[in-house]
Amino acid sequence: MNSSAQDKVSIHKPVLYEPVTESQRIRSIDTLRGFALLGILLLNIIAFSGPLAAYYDPSANNGISGLNLATAMLVDIWAEGAFRAIFSMLFGAGLLIFLEKPSVGKETLKSLFYRRTRLLIGFGLINAYIFLWVGDILYAYGVTGLLLYFFKDLSAFKLALCSMALFVFLGLIHVASYFGTESIYADYQEVLRQPSGTELSEAQYQALENWDSYLEAQLASPEQIAIETSIRSKGYVENFIFTAQINIIFQTVIFLFSAFWDAAAMMLLGMALMKWKIFDASRDLSFYVMATIVGFGVGLFVNSWEMITFVSGGFEPFLAPALRPTYDLGRLAMALGYIGMVMICCKLNIFSGLLRALSCVGQMTLTNYLAQTIICNTIFLGFGFGLWGKLQRYEIYLVVLVIWIFQIIYSVAWLEKYRFGPAEWLWRSLTYRKRQPFRKIAA
Repeated sequence: MNSSAQDKVSIHKPVLYEPVTESQRIRSIDTLRGFALLGILLLNIIAFSGPLAAYYDPSANNGISGLNLATAMLVDIWAEGAFRAIFSMLFGAGLLIFLEKPSVGKETLKSLFYRRTRLLIGFGLINAYIFLWVGDILYAYGVTGLLLYFFKDLSAFKLALCSMALFVFLGLIHVASYFGTESIYADYQEVLRQPSGTELSEAQYQALENWDSYLEAQLASPEQIAIETSIRSKGYVENFIFTAQINIIFQTVIFLFSAFWDAAAMMLLGMALMKWKIFDASRDLSFYVMATIVGFGVGLFVNSWEMITFVSGGFEPFLAPALRPTYDLGRLAMALGYIGMVMICCKLNIFSGLLRALSCVGQMTLTNYLAQTIICNTIFLGFGFGLWGKLQRYEIYLVVLVIWIFQIIYSVAWLEKYRFGPAEWLWRSLTYRKRQPFRKIAA
C-alpha cells in the first residue's frame, strides 16, 4: 500500500493520531529526563541569580573565594554541560519515539512532527522573550529538530558517526576559541606590564581595544555588569527590553556558530543510543556498570584537571568552560556516567520512590522547564522578590534545593489527577488539533 493510501486508511482510525498513553511510556526515559531537568538548574541558577558573565567566570563579579569557590568548583566538575547533554540526547530519542507509529501514513506523521516541532519553537520564544530567560534551549531544540527528521532512518552506527563528526567540528571551534582568546588576553597582559608612564604604541592601544571588545561580547565589562545590576532591580518592561536584546544575539549569531552544532551533535547521539536500546534500561546490568565507571572515571579526571587549571591560573578567560579544548570530552563522559547510574537504579529498582518521583518530573518536562524560569525570575528580578546579585554562590543552591523539592512534590501530586502537565496538554492538543482529555478518570 502506498503512502497516500495509508493516509486515507488512517483517517478512519483517529486513535493513531493521539499521544502515547501512560502505560506506553518508557519509565526509564521519563526518570532520566526528570533527573536531567533538575540537574540543568544547577547551572542555569547562576545566570538567573547574578551577572551573565559569572556563568563562565565565577570571579567576574568582585572575585570569589572560600565556600563560594568550593561550590563553584564542585558544580563545574560534576554538572557543567553534563545534564544539558543528557537533556539534548533525550530530545533526539523522543524524536524517534514520536515517529514510531508504523500504522500512521508517512506524510501524516511528518506533518504531525513538524507541527509539534514548530510549536516547541513557539514555547521557546515565549520562554525567552515573555518569561525573560536568556538561556532558553527550546528554541534551539525546535529549530535543530526540524532538520533531524531527515536522519531518522539512519542506523545507530551512522547516527553515531554523524554525531562524532559534529563533535570534531565543535572541538575545532573550542580550540580556535581557546587560542584566539589566549592571544587577545596575552597581548592585553603585555600592555599592563608596561612601566607606568610608558607611551603606548598603536599596536598596544589596539590590544586594549581588542580586550575591551572581548569583555563586551561576554557581557563582562565593569560597565556592562553595572548596567545589568541596575536593570535587574527594575520592573518587567526594563527587564524585557534588556533580555530581548541578548536573546536576539543568542538566537542568531550564537545559535549559528555554536548552539545549533551542539544541539545537533547531542540529539544525533541520543537517536543512536535510543536505537541501541540504552535508554530503556534493557541492556545487561554489566553494560551500565561499565558505562558508569568509565564515564565518571574519565569525566571527573578531565573536569577536575580543567577546573583546577582554571582556578590556579587566576580564571584566565581562555580556560572558561565553553572554550576548553577538552570540554566535550569531559561533559560527554559525565553524561555517560549519569546515564549508566540512572539505568542501574531503574534495572534494580533502587530508590523506587525517588525514581517514581523523577519519572513524574520527566513526564512534565516542558511544564517544569518553563516553571523554573517563572519561579527563578520571580525570586531574583526587581518585579519579584529582587534577590538578584544579593546571594552568595553557595546560597543560590539552597534556592535550587527548594525548587527541586517543590517540583518533585508538585509533579507527583499533579499526575495523580491529570494525564499531562499543563504545558504538555497544550502542546499535545495543538499538535493533534484536538482537545486532549486532561483529568484522569477515577477507577
